[in-house]
Amino acid sequence: MVCEKAALDFLNRNKLLYLDMLEPIRRGTAQLLYSAGDGVLLYDRLAEVYMLGADTPRALEAMLPLMAGCTILTGHQMWYKEALAARFGLKTEQICRQAAWLPPRPPAPLPFGGELRLLDQSWAEWVYAHYSHAFGGVDYMEGALERGMLGAFVDGQPAGFAGFHVEGAIGMLEVLPPYRRRGVGEALLRGVVSLALSRGQYAYGQVFTDNIPSLALQRKAGMTVSEELLFWLF
Repeated sequence: MVCEKAALDFLNRNKLLYLDMLEPIRRGTAQLLYSAGDGVLLYDRLAEVYMLGADTPRALEAMLPLMAGCTILTGHQMWYKEALAARFGLKTEQICRQAAWLPPRPPAPLPFGGELRLLDQSWAEWVYAHYSHAFGGVDYMEGALERGMLGAFVDGQPAGFAGFHVEGAIGMLEVLPPYRRRGVGEALLRGVVSLALSRGQYAYGQVFTDNIPSLALQRKAGMTVSEELLFWLF
């Protein structure tokens, strides 16, 4: 029997790095497959992704048979990335840092000359068309809108948006070109952090290591950015 307490003990040793694994446990969508003092493996039934942290080769070897048919995973130590890619035939990788809101109180709203408001489903096609990293089609954006997506409006016109990926990470933050460098991005980030906290979620996101502007924005908004790297494999 896999022990949830042992899993939480391991993950909370480095809460910043493992917030993405703590979130599915919090919301009850995690299937715990392995937990010990040297690692945790879970499967998030909602996002359909394996998530693991392993400090030792022994832990990794114990996890591998439990990941049959894996097509997407996120790992939190770089030393086993290549081994997992080869084991499961996963060709695409994304290297990230974790950013999280750690203070006890939510961030203060940032005035930007406009307003933030929740978008409804009628915005799905528009958001998909204006998101520069669009993937998953309009259906994915409909899901993001259902999870909660904020739109920024200036003089009544849409200026940007931000929301949550299916696994719970803050993301899809986009500011339209005419409204950049006006505080809209930071206002949106603070807004979705506050929205996450108001619903009891962990307020975290993942940023590609080469996305220097986004990493700077995270820090400017008051997020803490992990020194450690994590990776996705598809």
